[in-house]
Amino acid sequence: MTQFSSDKTLITKENAYPILKAFAKEYKKQNGTSAPVELVIVGGGSILLNYGFREATQYFDIMVQSMGLIKNVSYRIADLYNLPDNWLNSDFMRTASYSDKLREVSKHFCSFNNGSLEFRTVNGEYLIAMKMVSAREYRNDISDVIGIIIYMKNELENFSMDRINHAIEFLYGRRENVIKEDVYDKVKEYSKWSVAELEKEYEVLTQVEKQTKQDLININEKYQGVVEEESIDTVIEGLRRRKGR
Repeated sequence: MTQFSSDKTLITKENAYPILKAFAKEYKKQNGTSAPVELVIVGGGSILLNYGFREATQYFDIMVQSMGLIKNVSYRIADLYNLPDNWLNSDFMRTASYSDKLREVSKHFCSFNNGSLEFRTVNGEYLIAMKMVSAREYRNDISDVIGIIIYMKNELENFSMDRINHAIEFLYGRRENVIKEDVYDKVKEYSKWSVAELEKEYEVLTQVEKQTKQDLININEKYQGVVEEESIDTVIEGLRRRKGR
């Protein structure tokens, strides 16, 4: 059953680096430095680490060669910080947003244990492409896209949709195969908007996403088993009709 609520500690800007450092220390304790490992952080974790608009996340979605090598380490850190058992997980590697080319576009974030343990992140247009593939209304996928576009417009003189198109093609090939047309059209429009317009849209959309998530939590608590991954879109559509949205 899909989990929408938790009494566990959130990963925040304040505790993220200490958690990663503690993970590295525990990894060295369990495996030494003769077993180098590289972890590529994507999704909300990457946004938390690289941008200013996300304050917290429950999980770090990662690419790693073998979860078996780090599973016991991650459980130990979960106990120490009261995190969910799967606070560090590679589940996204089984979803449509995964691409084996993500490693190529990832960037160094930090390393520990004399460089034998490295954390990398995926950001910019490549993270936008991933979010467009996911495009979950009960998460922050589209508002995250807006937040990254705002950042890129502020940082880059020549930002355009061409950058996003290139990232989509590089990671996934034909966009029609992985991204819904209405999602693509929406992001294409966002790419033309001013920063002020995007900031206003971001505020509105995050509230809609927050309410949608809360509605799903309420339904899940009232009707056990109704809200599952395969039924979420249908449930959300029903909520939208009921509220006249």
